Amino acid sequence: MANPILQVRDLRTQFATEGGIVKAVDGVSFELYPGESLGIVGESGSGKSMTALSLLRLVPEPGRVVGGQVLFRDQDLLQLTSEEIREIRGRDIAMIFQDPQSSLNPVLRTGFQVDEAMLAHGKPKNQARARTLELLKKVRIPAAESRYKDFPHQLSGGMRQRAMIAMGLANAPAILIADEPTTALDVTVQAQILELLADLNRELGTAIIMITHNMGVVAGLCTRVLVMYAGEIVEQGPVEQIFANPQHPYTWSLLKSMPRVDALRHERLRSIEGMAPDLLRPPSGCRFHPRCPFRIDKCFTNEPQLEEVGPGQRAACWVTMDRARKEMGADELKDIRPGAGSNVHPGEDR
Repeated sequence: MANPILQVRDLRTQFATEGGIVKAVDGVSFELYPGESLGIVGESGSGKSMTALSLLRLVPEPGRVVGGQVLFRDQDLLQLTSEEIREIRGRDIAMIFQDPQSSLNPVLRTGFQVDEAMLAHGKPKNQARARTLELLKKVRIPAAESRYKDFPHQLSGGMRQRAMIAMGLANAPAILIADEPTTALDVTVQAQILELLADLNRELGTAIIMITHNMGVVAGLCTRVLVMYAGEIVEQGPVEQIFANPQHPYTWSLLKSMPRVDALRHERLRSIEGMAPDLLRPPSGCRFHPRCPFRIDKCFTNEPQLEEVGPGQRAACWVTMDRARKEMGADELKDIRPGAGSNVHPGEDR
């Protein structure tokens, strides 16, 4: 396997508030390989977007990255000066956001804003314009010449998102971070954007980090997935393997709450009961234990670490789903409500 293009080690991001310290990202570590498509998934407040912002040192005040390393081509981005990190942003690592309407300047023409991403890194104006037109066509914006001159409000939501993707690709970055890029779009346009990102990933070899709460998006685009809960990674591994055999109860709960056409006749769609914890005062032990239907006494006091549970698959859990299936049986497991938080597991540690 090629060497990783990005190595994140024990990343920690905190917010100082009147009530205390919020540990928004708490010890996150992962690797990204050239040309890979990696999904980071979790509920709102799980820390996935804050992880992405931390990589590029874009954490809003009063937050700050307080520890860890972000090694891009063996260079620690957290140790660079403000000017040095600005050179990396947009040129080597680009980011596209959930709502292009709030990211695009309403008083500047769309084409110029894509040009500007290149002009800021020294590309001549005539070359920037030619590259912008090429990119607008590549991201499937029809009549690229005329759309170049349009203002953002003259574009549909899908075209604005495509323009944002073109802006992100302007300098041919090695890594593209996409933070919920399809959430504000209708289902048909979502599918088109995901197909576009997959095509660009294959054609250009750009490594993609997809931030999303939607497991279906991960299934359609990514080859590997990190599952985050309460600022921590609770499971990671190949997408197909985790979808077929999730080991952390939170991952299992997320998949149980996802609509599946082949299961609608046989299984009721279930939501995850309970709320994500307050990161000012996170639970002791495993942070998911207040919502976990398989918790044992050990979960209340001892925090699990990521351990190998399958080839390339790791989970931070004292009670993996394999153990739950073995001890409870498939029929009994089918009746458990995701995130029910009832202490129903028969193999309790006393």
